[in-house]
Amino acid sequence: MRAHKTYIIAEIGVNHNGSIKIAKNLIQEAKKLGANAVKFQKFIPNLMILDNTKKTSYQNKLTKTKESQKAMLNRYVLSDKDYINLQKTCKKNNIDFLCTPFDDESLYFLLKKLKLKVIKISSTDLTNIPFLIKIAQSNVQVYLSTGMSNIEEVDIALSALVHGYKKFKTKFNPKLHKNIFKKYTKILSKKVTLMHCTSQYPAPTNELNLNILDMYKSRYSIPIGYSDHSKNFLTPIIAVAKNIDIIEVHITMSNKLTGPDHKSSLNIKDFKKYINLIKKSEIILGHSNKTVTSSEINVRKYARKSLTTTCSIKKGEIIKEKHFSVKRPGYGISPIHYYQYIGKKIMDDLSENKILVKEHFEKK
Repeated sequence: MRAHKTYIIAEIGVNHNGSIKIAKNLIQEAKKLGANAVKFQKFIPNLMILDNTKKTSYQNKLTKTKESQKAMLNRYVLSDKDYINLQKTCKKNNIDFLCTPFDDESLYFLLKKLKLKVIKISSTDLTNIPFLIKIAQSNVQVYLSTGMSNIEEVDIALSALVHGYKKFKTKFNPKLHKNIFKKYTKILSKKVTLMHCTSQYPAPTNELNLNILDMYKSRYSIPIGYSDHSKNFLTPIIAVAKNIDIIEVHITMSNKLTGPDHKSSLNIKDFKKYINLIKKSEIILGHSNKTVTSSEINVRKYARKSLTTTCSIKKGEIIKEKHFSVKRPGYGISPIHYYQYIGKKIMDDLSENKILVKEHFEKK
């Protein structure tokens, strides 16, 4: 097995449709199928969005209503009491509770009331510098999603987190401070997991760009994760092969439910398959220590080759190249040592096609 297993987050998001019962059912199903965590979204529409903000193209397609984004989100608001209840449900089911805040009040609630030690930051807020700094100043761990961004914005976001963690007194200036992440890799590696994603639902296959995971790892030297919106079973296999630390995917009780994310999420049956593919991928990847495997021991014994005699040899003779060849099986002297045995004295009479062992030679 790998040195570490991929941490699997079942993103419930707003797929509870405002129902605490559906949310609890999703928690239980996620735990049953092997997820390490579930993730919700905490937001107060009045604090995160203007009244007439239009829905995104995918939201229009999946909800098929003409309402504003704010009107749509108002249907998915849970109360503070609901989140407390859901956190307790997670604790009871022994699965981690995670949540993404979308405004300052929601952040305050997660940090002060629920006392979360990890905050997932949405791609929406990658450029929300005061929000990033405020989160980092609380000294929590961060999962930072990087959809809809270019590399400069990612640099700036990480530098803003450094600014918060270090509690610098100067005001953050993206032009002056965008590269301070380079000086503080150590703190970022302990506090931040950088999540690659494509912010489209479902994300087009030709826009997944999973090689970005390698680039992130090389450029930043911090833990890397992937937020998967592809609804493609090949994606988790490739992502896990990139040796990521975290993978996140949306789940739903049914793809037929009404809402912005249901159709692009994995239903319970598909989520089970998804997790099984992750676990099989981890097994196939194995570890990086090259040794003889248990199943190879018997094969090695009979498929490898040994030094064998080509003719009869008398005791006391000095062995020459003409006296031996290399043939199966492999439980005699390995041909790795072929040249080390030339010139040695034979201590027994040997017949043709005899497998040579150390005891056949004079000890020096």
